[in-house]
Amino acid sequence: MPYYPDDVVNEVFSENDIVDYVSRYVRLKKVGNDYSGLCPFHKEKSPSFHVSRDKQLFHCFGCGASGNLVQFVMRSEGLDFVEALKLLAERAGIALPEKDDGGGSKTQLLKKKIYEMNKLAARFYYDTLAKTDEGKIATAYFRERKISLKTLTTFGLGFAPDSYTALREYLTKQGYSDEEMLEAGLVIQRDGKIFDKFRNRVMFPIIDLRGNVIGFGGRIMGQAAENNGYKIPKYLNSAETPVFNKGKNLFSLNLAKKSSPYSIILVEGYMDVITVYQAGITNVAASLGTALTENQAKLLMKYCNEILLCYDSDGAGQEATIRAIEVINSVGGRSRVIKLRGAKDPDEYIKANGSAMFLKAVSEAVASTQYRLNILKVKYSFDSPEGKALFISEAVQVLRSISDAVTVDAYINQISTETGISRDAIYSEFKKHVALHSNSEQNAAERELKKTKQENETVMIVNEGSTKLLAAEKKLIYLMSSSKKAVDTVKESFEVEDFCHPIHKKLVGMMYDARKENKLIELSMIMNDFEGGEVNYVSDIFYSFEEFKNSEEAIDELIRNIKIEKITEQMKNEKDARVIVELTKKLNELRYGG
Repeated sequence: MPYYPDDVVNEVFSENDIVDYVSRYVRLKKVGNDYSGLCPFHKEKSPSFHVSRDKQLFHCFGCGASGNLVQFVMRSEGLDFVEALKLLAERAGIALPEKDDGGGSKTQLLKKKIYEMNKLAARFYYDTLAKTDEGKIATAYFRERKISLKTLTTFGLGFAPDSYTALREYLTKQGYSDEEMLEAGLVIQRDGKIFDKFRNRVMFPIIDLRGNVIGFGGRIMGQAAENNGYKIPKYLNSAETPVFNKGKNLFSLNLAKKSSPYSIILVEGYMDVITVYQAGITNVAASLGTALTENQAKLLMKYCNEILLCYDSDGAGQEATIRAIEVINSVGGRSRVIKLRGAKDPDEYIKANGSAMFLKAVSEAVASTQYRLNILKVKYSFDSPEGKALFISEAVQVLRSISDAVTVDAYINQISTETGISRDAIYSEFKKHVALHSNSEQNAAERELKKTKQENETVMIVNEGSTKLLAAEKKLIYLMSSSKKAVDTVKESFEVEDFCHPIHKKLVGMMYDARKENKLIELSMIMNDFEGGEVNYVSDIFYSFEEFKNSEEAIDELIRNIKIEKITEQMKNEKDARVIVELTKKLNELRYGG
């Protein structure tokens, strides 16, 4: 929940337009008064995702994802409310107050401390590298890798000394406790002892898109070995913390996003990134010691049109490349593959051939589909009918991931020419595989959509009113949201407690309060008072396409229908005959006017 004053939050909202922001993630098309596109939160082929500039809300009629701009940022970036608000404030050039009267949430305060500790740790590692005798071993390492002082500074590279307590002692002096350092993952506890996680390692700070140090990668100096029975890995990354999720972040994306809007080169290692960047090619990033995830692919696609894969050229690198292509395809992205001949990785290639040759290799990157077909050509021999058949069987499976029919046709012609098998036979095999997998894929998509809906539908309809009554209340609240006069009319007939659903009571109470203070009813601000499935439920009320010829008449009719429905519900449980007679009289007056 927000802890900033309403006027501050309102300023952030007023300076950020939801249509402009969402357009960075979704290709929107104007439809009437709204904008529509493919939902970024679930897979779909027909647009069910809508954005309203007037209401400053988004709503997906497929999966139910809904909310205001801050809630969109929270969903798409994996942030909490305060982090999302800060991102939008920075975008609009608004300075948020540093302190809050409410103290903020425990989680938010912990995150703030972790950011502070990580920043201090990065400075400690950098100073150890640049200003101490202990750092000379790391300085020699980077000199051997031909990394310049300017590059060291750009990436904030450092060195963790060969000590069990150096960083811990430093942070203790800065006022941080062991518990806080453990939460940040900067120290670890083993056998009852607490000591520095990173020791005798060159350090690579991992920085998020907002410039926060969220974690570290460290490479051991010398050979990895064992220490007291524990295997010492060559590379070591920060563990998951409240601010660091390695499947949702990338190394150096904070720098790459400022470069080419057309493509980002994705490599495997820290040193690959640094060498490529130093060569003047700044649109480069790396995943964090794991295979590329869907979250990382989606994040990359926000800042480029195409992902250029440049993984190691060995067998493991080829497998990682194919997995990455499949992940990128699954989230609707485009990719090509850079081939480096005579070198294992970009770092080795640039040192041997220079940046000009690397740029040439980038320009010659092959389409990901062609790359996968080339691997299959090596795998199978075309000297026998069996080899051709096996090749075609796997090749058509690769073609299934292509949505463009023209491209599929072009590849089928190419395969026919290369193998001598007729295009009709290959196309028949292709259709067979498409049919075989389409049903299972459709079922999987339907299951995923059903799961998403179930996750969103956390607000259960209470048994305090009929479905008819609830529907009428929702329509009435929708009409109240756009008219002060409507609020006044409803208030003459109903108290807050007269509404049957707890969320309806809360919404009506907020509208009554706003009217009492003669304030505008800001739907985007109202949404901030709801969380989880409540957001979707409230958004469903406000995001109505129903049109009323005469809203005043519609309000009167709804008030009458709600009163009729409430009396009808009351009569079902009433046993006193005199009360039933009185209720019947009221019912007839409402129905027939007397």
